[in-house]
Amino acid sequence: MIGRKPLVAKARPAAHRACGSCLLFRNDAAYLEAAFAGLTSLSSAFGSTQSDDGICLLHDRVLSARALCPDFSPVDAG
Repeated sequence: MIGRKPLVAKARPAAHRACGSCLLFRNDAAYLEAAFAGLTSLSSAFGSTQSDDGICLLHDRVLSARALCPDFSPVDAG
């Protein structure tokens, strides 16, 4: 991959650095439908094909909630 760093981290246990638990990860259906205008014309973010996929607000990528990232920021970070 040219110009992109891999989204893999080794510092924290996988359960604690998974994108689905990150403050910068959005995967609620209403947000995804707003982010992808016209999505409802083909399908819906409320459908089963969306699974747990979402958008990383930091890296501007669509990825699985199970993806791992060295820039993980816990949801409960104060």
